Amino acid sequence: MNLNMHTSKFKKKILLLLYFLILSNNTFAAEYIEKLKGQIQFPTFTIIDSNEKPIILQLNKDPNKNGYIVNFWATWCVPCKKELPDLNLLDQKLEKYKIDVLTISIDKKNIKDQIKFLSKNGASDLTHFFDKKMNVFKALNLKGVPTTILVDKTGLVVSKHEGILKWSEDVIVKEIVHLLN
Repeated sequence: MNLNMHTSKFKKKILLLLYFLILSNNTFAAEYIEKLKGQIQFPTFTIIDSNEKPIILQLNKDPNKNGYIVNFWATWCVPCKKELPDLNLLDQKLEKYKIDVLTISIDKKNIKDQIKFLSKNGASDLTHFFDKKMNVFKALNLKGVPTTILVDKTGLVVSKHEGILKWSEDVIVKEIVHLLN
């Protein structure tokens, strides 16, 4: 009987510790998208749009936009798959601030297959681009996927986050709006 009571107290302590770890992780999430010290211009390369047409993506040409969230991903990336639905939610939350969420795939797969993948994984409402040669990725000196960058209305990369993040959380949305306005 004493052993059961001791085990129950131990379980409660573990649950309490996990609760605080989760809470602290969410509380400090905005620290992961802080402003870069050395801002760089978003590169201009020809990439492919979702209609499989080549375009030059210029993120400083629309005076009605306050900025962009650009997520680099691939179909083989498990964290990317987890993050895609949240990026879709982020796009909805940022619409009123005139900030768009875009994706750029570095995958070598067929574009139609990638679009099916995006639709199946909760990201069909986003604007998608494809960079099989990874020109933009390399020009930005990115290391892995998922990586998400914030680009202001002048085309400057103002923030970078490598890895998965719960993008639609209010604290993150607030920090994005602050960095891009």
